[in-house]
Amino acid sequence: MLKLVDISKSYTIGDFNQNALDNLSVEFNSKDFVAILGPSGCGKTTLLNVIGGLDHADSGDLLINGRSTKNFKDSDWDMYRNNTIGFIFQSHNLITHLSVLQNVEMGLSLSGVSQSERTKRATEVLERVGLKDHIHKRPNQLSGGQSQRVAIARALANNPDIILADEPTGSLDSETSVQIMELIKEIAQEKLVILVTHDSELAKKYASRLIKLKDGQITSDSKPADQDSKTNGIQFKKTAMSFKTAFISSINNIRTKLGRTILTALAGSIGIIGIALILSLSNGLDQQIQNFEEDTLSGYPISITESKLDFEKMMDYGQEDLTEYPDSTSAYVFDESELTSFLQPNTITDDYIQYVQDYVAGDGQETLAGVKYQYYMNMSLLQYYQITSTEGAYMPVYSESIESDDSSTSPYQAAMNIFTLLPDGQVFENNYDLIYGNLPVNNLEEGQIQVVLVVDEYNRIFKSTLEVLGIDTTDITEVNFSDLVGQELKLYVGEYDVLTSDVNDAFTVTISGIIRQKESSNVSLLYNGLGYTSEVTDYITENYPTEVGAIKSINLYPNDFDSKELVKEYLDAYNVGLLDTEKVEYIDQAATITAMVGGVIDTISIVLIAFTAVSLVVSSIMISIITYVSVIERTKEIGVLRALGARKKDISRIFNVENILIGFGAGFAGIVVSLLLLIPINLIIEHFADMANVASLNPIAAIILILISVLLAVVAGLLPARMAAKKDPVVALRTE
Repeated sequence: MLKLVDISKSYTIGDFNQNALDNLSVEFNSKDFVAILGPSGCGKTTLLNVIGGLDHADSGDLLINGRSTKNFKDSDWDMYRNNTIGFIFQSHNLITHLSVLQNVEMGLSLSGVSQSERTKRATEVLERVGLKDHIHKRPNQLSGGQSQRVAIARALANNPDIILADEPTGSLDSETSVQIMELIKEIAQEKLVILVTHDSELAKKYASRLIKLKDGQITSDSKPADQDSKTNGIQFKKTAMSFKTAFISSINNIRTKLGRTILTALAGSIGIIGIALILSLSNGLDQQIQNFEEDTLSGYPISITESKLDFEKMMDYGQEDLTEYPDSTSAYVFDESELTSFLQPNTITDDYIQYVQDYVAGDGQETLAGVKYQYYMNMSLLQYYQITSTEGAYMPVYSESIESDDSSTSPYQAAMNIFTLLPDGQVFENNYDLIYGNLPVNNLEEGQIQVVLVVDEYNRIFKSTLEVLGIDTTDITEVNFSDLVGQELKLYVGEYDVLTSDVNDAFTVTISGIIRQKESSNVSLLYNGLGYTSEVTDYITENYPTEVGAIKSINLYPNDFDSKELVKEYLDAYNVGLLDTEKVEYIDQAATITAMVGGVIDTISIVLIAFTAVSLVVSSIMISIITYVSVIERTKEIGVLRALGARKKDISRIFNVENILIGFGAGFAGIVVSLLLLIPINLIIEHFADMANVASLNPIAAIILILISVLLAVVAGLLPARMAAKKDPVVALRTE
């Protein structure tokens, strides 16, 4: 059944070349007890390894039932070792972290035998070798003779056709050696047993055929095989280690190194804890922002204006070389005509006004707390010009008309007029600083109006605004605040005619100070222009009703957050089916503010997560190192598994499953620790910020983090697992 033809095998170590087998040919019967004798280094173990498929000849052929193995693939050799060969090693080579029963079952599990059948067959063979009462012990709880009996049971469990025994009694005392040899002799009654030994007396006593080797060649053969010996029809069955088997092996190995595994998992959990806490805080703050929007900002208006600027693009334009919030007393000239591309028209038609008014009169009675329509007004801003050395006159430098087409001389005043209404209440104080001069104080009955000049965070001001103030901007790039504060103009309500209008009927407008958005503020409520209080607009509306024209903006004030969503749905419905140029867009101020704040929180969260992720990389490197150490520690186990017929991918699977378990443990521990840490974190936040249960971890985020931990652990262990799979089984078995 087994035939070797002209087998040669040599090893090269540096410049030294040794022929272990030299054109060796031999044939074996299907049932026999063959002992191979010879001095050390004669090639006995090499011959056994070639027969067992652990090593391969440089030349020649190994025939199994007449089938050549020259074209065998790795999978063929794996099936051959699992189905046909049973190994008995001198050092027993039991897997220490598995029980006696699990050691014996290993070869069966690679054959795909069911769990119940594996247990039954393993128990029977252990009973045969006299170890039925020891099946749940670990190898380190057995004597030398008992360990070798387990090795014999493992070799027999899969009912192989050939048993290869390499010095099976070499580490045993004489009494135990006799017991083992009697057992092997019994096995040889039904199988081919090939025994390698130095003990010629023992071999002569038990073996039926003696083969002597010297320098890789057979020098004598006491009983050559029958040339016509019949075979028992060897059939290969595909081997495969189940995930369950790999899982059990990994669990048992982890248990033997529990302390190290726990430390590795804890190291891996640090990054998970950091990210989980950041996500919890971010998630909680986002929820707080939503609650804040619902509870506090729901009354902020939904605004519809005739035109608007893309402020984000405008604010970013041309600011690369500018210093934010400069400590200077100068304003820089800014030519706003460069911003033409950022103007976005938003025409409020009569049809749209009627659409809104219908809602206000209908469903709006339930959803709106108030409505504010802002109208165009006839008014002009006047600057005094010296005509002669003794005479001068006030001339209009800026005007607004009740006709929207004539609202300004610049395309920007339609969206951002010279006049800017200052917000009432704390919102102004919270977002703006008075950086020069004083805040406005009005005396409207006496015709006195005070305004503040608004500059941006770079101290920029529109060129057109400065020109309205009578400042020539041709050759200047900045102007001192002192030259601006105290400037006087006249505001005439109505259509101003230089010849017929009386300038004494105009209000005196004085610039009292300079304001700028606070550095800590994320919301820009104002931009360039002259800021005045609502007291001025109320006075003009009440006392000059005929100078008030068409609506230029509408502000809708919802009762609450839910009402606001209903109002927005109604406004959105108007645009359905319209061209983009025909649509009327609104601004949800509350949503804009919260979106900006939420964006800042999300940005900070991303940055913090990026930093925290470094610890995940470090932990992945640790897992990779631990896996590599485990590969080194389990090198002999790898050799044993390959001898039992395990495929390379089965070896990789064992380590990959172990990494999955470590990764899952790290992720799960990280989530548990994070949830525990959230308790004191929430108490601290509640104590200092009066916000209860802010930090909360989304369950989906927790699951994703665990999966990320598992994925990183698997990726980290891929290279060491691959190294394990590529280990030469012969070299691995020699490792101590």
